[in-house]
Amino acid sequence: MTKFRTLQIGNIDTTGSRFNGQDLHSALSQRGFDSHHLVWKKLGTETNTSQIDYPFKEQLNDVLNKAERELSLQSILHPAAFAISANNHFRAADLVHYHLLHTGWFSLLGLPSLTKNKSSIMTLHDPWSLTGHCVYPRSCDRWMTGCGSCPDLDVIQSMKKDNTQKMWQIKKDVFAKSQLDIIVASKWMLAKVQQSPIFSHFRHHLIPFGIDLDKFRPGNSEASRKKLGIHPDNTVICLRATVSPFKGLPYIFEALDKLPSTTPLTILTVEDKQLFKNYLGKYQLIDLGWLEDSDLIADAYRAADIFLMPSTAEAFGVMAIEAMASGKPTIVFEGTSLPEVTFAPKGAMAVPMGDSDALSATLRQLIENPDMRKSIGAEARHLAEQNYNWNTHVARMIELYEEILSRNNCARRS
Repeated sequence: MTKFRTLQIGNIDTTGSRFNGQDLHSALSQRGFDSHHLVWKKLGTETNTSQIDYPFKEQLNDVLNKAERELSLQSILHPAAFAISANNHFRAADLVHYHLLHTGWFSLLGLPSLTKNKSSIMTLHDPWSLTGHCVYPRSCDRWMTGCGSCPDLDVIQSMKKDNTQKMWQIKKDVFAKSQLDIIVASKWMLAKVQQSPIFSHFRHHLIPFGIDLDKFRPGNSEASRKKLGIHPDNTVICLRATVSPFKGLPYIFEALDKLPSTTPLTILTVEDKQLFKNYLGKYQLIDLGWLEDSDLIADAYRAADIFLMPSTAEAFGVMAIEAMASGKPTIVFEGTSLPEVTFAPKGAMAVPMGDSDALSATLRQLIENPDMRKSIGAEARHLAEQNYNWNTHVARMIELYEEILSRNNCARRS
């Protein structure tokens, strides 16, 4: 295996390390590659991770973010690309891999120069780069024709005025001048980039995320329940609690309200606290909050009987994969990537988008049928082992890196 120097570039190192390049950087380093992670904000202590710096960085970033909000621009005004181009790790790298550039610190305008003479890859974690402003266009298809006349300027990422056509055109011009290979994690997302006038000309690579199958695995459920203080006779529904418009919170409320009031349940949540406080007294409620401790996350899955993830928009859904690997049945909505990546109906159960009656009925079916939960959970684990092994994910990344470097070296020689 040829060793080469790689640079991962993203917004942060610790939070979301599965997505921002940190875990991939660590895996490459462990395999003997000269790897570095360059981030907008460094919170951890990893030696080969460094922070993008330039004079008055924080103050200038605040000013530019406010200016972009007023002008209804997104990821256009920031000077971080100039600092990246001058960075010694960038200059030394044979290949650069970009992650999560649209979180308020980077300017897309820098991509053409950054990618001109450097083998470059970008992982698309959501459709923002394809649209005039939104992270998920949902039922709107104007992103395929140039946006403008946006039906929902308030959806993430919001705009004060309809500048979506201009932003769409800026993206089209920028990416036409950029030399990139594009990675997506699901067939759902692959279909989006292939349909996009902005991205259809790129080389696209489908590489699903991987997870640690030794960390997320079936285990001693009773021990995890005891650790978390769960009533021993309750059926445990684990879910992500967030007010994000894409995570299906209203449908979860509606589905729970339709369950028989005598059902002995524990609602086990991660991320935001107190969103389910209205169910106190009716069900046991345990809010774990935002978790960075992967051992505690794994305990939550092992303690669960059912994982509930009715997202209305999702480009991959790693929590569903972790629940699968933990041997738990997951319930998802149709119309996102989730039925695909969970291999529903084998590894999960999918119900019609926005149908809280079907969501509640499926919840009740699983609550009342432990054998069904066990059967689907066992198949889910098997599918996770076949498709989401972390080592396989890293090997596929290395293979792609080698392919791109070989292709670009041949092109330079010719």
